[in-house]
Amino acid sequence: MSIRARRLRKQAAELDITAFMNLIVVLVPFLLSTAVFSRLAIVQLNVPVASAEVTALKDTFQLEIVIRRDSIEVGDQGGAPLRRIAKTSAGYDYAELSVLMQQLKERFPSKAESAILSEPDTSYDVLVQVMDAVRSAKVTQGKASSQLDLFPNISVGDASPMGRNNAAADVLGRGK
Repeated sequence: MSIRARRLRKQAAELDITAFMNLIVVLVPFLLSTAVFSRLAIVQLNVPVASAEVTALKDTFQLEIVIRRDSIEVGDQGGAPLRRIAKTSAGYDYAELSVLMQQLKERFPSKAESAILSEPDTSYDVLVQVMDAVRSAKVTQGKASSQLDLFPNISVGDASPMGRNNAAADVLGRGK
């Protein structure tokens, strides 16, 4: 018999996948069980409106909150600033921002949109806390407390490098 005939009669080697199957049997239930416990909270954010739409909305109030290194500026988009909340040694005053948002909601009850602009070095913690103060507030009446929706439709963007006038006039009646 020739060498070629012997090679042809040899059977192909079998691939042993037992170790791989054992790994899959262990990993699949583990991955499925951990996927159930990881839940994410998603906040829907809107992008700023296009420039053609801005001219159509020019006469309406557009709430804009700008997070600066030294303050939080609240105002009308393209208009005069309403209030500047200075940063203290303890950090930003989110409680004062929440009170201001409640006052603005009383003046503009049908308004639900707002834009939060932040400088590039703003931390996510500050951004999230400002978003929480703008979106809703906890209101207590007697013994009952409830959540009041303020401006839940939030657009997020970058603040311009040039700040507004730091001596912002307070349209709501309290100067800062």
